[in-house]
Amino acid sequence: MPSKIIMMMPTAVRIAIRAAFLLLLLVLVPVSSRAGDEKIAVLISANDAPFKEAVTGFNDFLARQGYKAGYEVFQLDGSAGKAVPAIQKIKAGGARLVFTVGSLATDAAVKGISDIPIVACLVLRTDLLKRHENATGVGLEFPVETQIEWMQRMLPRARTVGIIYNAAENQAKVDEAAAAAKRAGLRLEVEQVRSPQDVPAALNNLSRRVDILWGLPDSIMLSPLIAKNVLLFSLRNSIPVVGPSAAWVKAGALYSLDGDYADLGAQCGEMAARVLEGARPASIPASAPRKVQYTLNLYTAKQMRLSLSDQLLSGAHQTY
Repeated sequence: MPSKIIMMMPTAVRIAIRAAFLLLLLVLVPVSSRAGDEKIAVLISANDAPFKEAVTGFNDFLARQGYKAGYEVFQLDGSAGKAVPAIQKIKAGGARLVFTVGSLATDAAVKGISDIPIVACLVLRTDLLKRHENATGVGLEFPVETQIEWMQRMLPRARTVGIIYNAAENQAKVDEAAAAAKRAGLRLEVEQVRSPQDVPAALNNLSRRVDILWGLPDSIMLSPLIAKNVLLFSLRNSIPVVGPSAAWVKAGALYSLDGDYADLGAQCGEMAARVLEGARPASIPASAPRKVQYTLNLYTAKQMRLSLSDQLLSGAHQTY
């Protein structure tokens, strides 16, 4: 439309025409162009399937939102020694965002990077993220209320839950669990340990007091030797263990709650999109998995003569 004709129109009409023209431009511009070409550094703890699934979920989410991202991937292969050179390359590479997968990668990133936003995935605990203004993400742990709800689904006759824990790492979690258990009509029996040598006595103290043993993850309880001792105790005493991971279920725990790794990546993708649009990581609360999956050990259930409903059996993500 010629500019002279527009100038002859009333002011309100001119404003309306200009607004409509701007809206048309926005519609015609591809979403990927609006989002821009984003350089994202991906720091991965190990080359295992869950890490790959999380990266795929992250990438797929951003692609669906129209982000045309260029990824630079750094693989640590489970080695802390590879973290320092990877962090140096990331800092020099001009990335707009760092996506970390796993606790090893996340620990290295938050310690070595303070001026680039970090979104973390598959981290055992999100407490570390809360201490850094440039970091947020999704943890692996489910809220205690979710854990207790599933205990009551799996073992509705159970009334007492036992926990062995390291107070230096898990006191706040145990206090939270005690309150949640009480609200659900359960009783929590706890044994505090300071070293692996304290675990056998703690198991013995709980042997006649609990219906379930809940494996809270910490540096003591996650060691392979302690896990083996706990699972042997479980089978000998017919006290089912709620494992902290599917690996524990494979080794003999009754069940574990598991995140959907691809969906965890997509959750992080949502956070990353907000950061790329200008949000501060500290303004995005670190969160728990939004989808619950579970793994069952049918052999353990049979050995302990536990009756699981058809619905629970068919709903399991994985069984052993």
